Amino acid sequence: MLPKLPEQWVYGEKVPFHEGNTVEFKRVSIFTGLFHHVSLRGSGLPKYKETIHAFLNGVGGYLIMGVLDNGTIVGGENLTPEFLDKFNLWIDSCYESFMSKDGIPIDPSQISMKIHTFPVIGDYESEKSTHILVVEVINKRFPLNIMNRSGTIMYRLNASNYKMVTEPVYKKRDVKGMIQSIQCHMQQIIDEKNKALEKIQEKHADDIKEIVKRESNITRDYIEKISGSLYEKYRIEKQENLCSFIMKFLFSY
Repeated sequence: MLPKLPEQWVYGEKVPFHEGNTVEFKRVSIFTGLFHHVSLRGSGLPKYKETIHAFLNGVGGYLIMGVLDNGTIVGGENLTPEFLDKFNLWIDSCYESFMSKDGIPIDPSQISMKIHTFPVIGDYESEKSTHILVVEVINKRFPLNIMNRSGTIMYRLNASNYKMVTEPVYKKRDVKGMIQSIQCHMQQIIDEKNKALEKIQEKHADDIKEIVKRESNITRDYIEKISGSLYEKYRIEKQENLCSFIMKFLFSY
């Protein structure tokens, strides 16, 4: 059961609950610094994602930004629409980062991450308005069932996050893609083999044509030579070229 959030967030007062299995406080003075002033790795976002992941493997929880570790409300500056837009996109990316242990994508109707913002009142020293940002994590399914893409499961114990590594689990779409990749590769090999065979057949067809042409020329020369001898020996009148006659006879069948 998640604690009830305060109706008003008053500067300098303490939140009426403590960090624990369902609550994490973060002190953030400049929200936009999470994206602009430092690298993504050093921005704190990876740690925030670990906390969200740990909440998902429990009953849920609150990641509260703008509160000191002892629960004192201080708020955060520069909570601009631009920052909120980028933070919402980052939260949306978390859905793609997590999956159930059986490889099925998480169901937003059962597991959700919502952003709430609250103004901090009574902060008269700051020239800029300050706000509290709360990421509410809800899990209506089984605990310890959500892992990240590397197969790691984060869980929450008191006010700390811990991890355990599961055996790699392939998602169904990954296996399907693997099978399709193998099929495409095998089909490519088959196509290449077929092209090679066609080239061999074409090459042999050309060789056969060359052989037939060569043998035809040899036969024609031989017949021309014999016919010339017959003309000379028997003085046959050349009403029709004997060579042409014989060639027509031989190649008509």
